[in-house]
Amino acid sequence: MRPTVTLLLLLAILSCKSSPQIEPEPKQYNVPTDVEPFVQSFREIAQQRGQTIPSDNLIITFGEPQSQGTCGQCNRDAGKVPRITLKVDDFCWKNASQQEREALVFHELGHCWLNRDHRNDRFPNGIYVSLMNIDNVGVYATCRYPIGDDVCDKRPRRQYYHDELFDPKTPAPSWGK
Repeated sequence: MRPTVTLLLLLAILSCKSSPQIEPEPKQYNVPTDVEPFVQSFREIAQQRGQTIPSDNLIITFGEPQSQGTCGQCNRDAGKVPRITLKVDDFCWKNASQQEREALVFHELGHCWLNRDHRNDRFPNGIYVSLMNIDNVGVYATCRYPIGDDVCDKRPRRQYYHDELFDPKTPAPSWGK
């Protein structure tokens, strides 16, 4: 009986196949000229926080994101070059302020390079806690059309949103309470 058990064990071990290894794509870097300053700024802000961001592996294109109703999308499949698609329409890019463009690029880089998912929680006053929220890249921008007592200049919030992007445990700022 022992030879039979040994034979079965040997057959079981030999019949196990390792899963095929996915060959990683070669590194590529291709970013549109008008997006590059935002990518460089992201790297600088990361470096100020002691984080190293790759500088040779990213593709950003203008086009139509696969997800309907979004201004940008990151595809970060294992073994593949991170790819970001930015919608270039009037709302998402053409008429967006510099702060909105920066926030959109930072949001997508948050997905691709920091592996951040969406975070939709809000402060008690209703303001989003994170730039990684699902629908508002204007969290530190100026208003396009000021109406009533709307707080239109949100640029002082920029530092907090950058801090939170790189450290989700950043304490709530005074304006969020």
